[in-house]
Amino acid sequence: MPTLFELYQNIIRESPFAQANEVALRALLCEIQGLIEMSDFYLKKDEEIKDLPTFLSYLARFLNGEPYQYIIQKARFINRDFFVDNRVLIPRMETEEVVYKAIELIRDSNNSSSPSIADLGSGSGIIAITLKKTFPHSQVFASDVSKDAIEVAKINAEKFGADISFFHGDVLEPFIFSGIKLDFLVSNPPYITNIQEIDSGVIKYEPYSALVDKDELGFYKKVFSMYKAVAKYPFTMIFEIGHDMKDKIATLLGTMIPLAKWEIIKDINGKERILSIYIEK
Repeated sequence: MPTLFELYQNIIRESPFAQANEVALRALLCEIQGLIEMSDFYLKKDEEIKDLPTFLSYLARFLNGEPYQYIIQKARFINRDFFVDNRVLIPRMETEEVVYKAIELIRDSNNSSSPSIADLGSGSGIIAITLKKTFPHSQVFASDVSKDAIEVAKINAEKFGADISFFHGDVLEPFIFSGIKLDFLVSNPPYITNIQEIDSGVIKYEPYSALVDKDELGFYKKVFSMYKAVAKYPFTMIFEIGHDMKDKIATLLGTMIPLAKWEIIKDINGKERILSIYIEK
């Protein structure tokens, strides 16, 4: 039976794809070995592989381009391992920054003790669950147009003991119909309009509707036209946006919410990806 490192080296040597995605390869090997942290890989590199047949089945899927997170049904987001499969998007680091900004704004608000928060287009529930665990006395609501995504989010909510109210529906509609009022709204919506920007592996495996909005700025237009029906003032909205959307978002806000105070914040890579909107009344 080969050791962990021998197997790793053989695959890297034989596969250019594995060379280019060696972090993912190590993640698969760590999963097979039951290693919690990636850093343990080199500490345990002389161990024999525990389950070679299962690893080889994983490897075949990996070399075919399937994201390793779907293979192991696990994705890391702000220090938690969430369950994921191809019903939901794989969490990205950019979204972590959106959530950190939301946490900062909620903590700095006058209602940080028991805020009412909605996560629109919740997907796997990463935003809603992280906010609920950060603010245990908050009321957190989550919506998605995909019933499949809601099923995944409920699995994660149960896993982390997060009391969240889930709704099936488009944007703010289920909250309006339920008479829910909100202090904060957070969302990583579908905002890509040019599918040429998306890696072919992402298009092949991840849910298309969670990535692409054929109506440019369509999601934001819906929210900006509906928010008054759910807002408790002062009201704050935090969104992830495309890196090239700043000017269009500015124009849209000037037309639809001219009195709002807003800013677009750069992410760790210097790209303008986080939009925060504050509405006094």
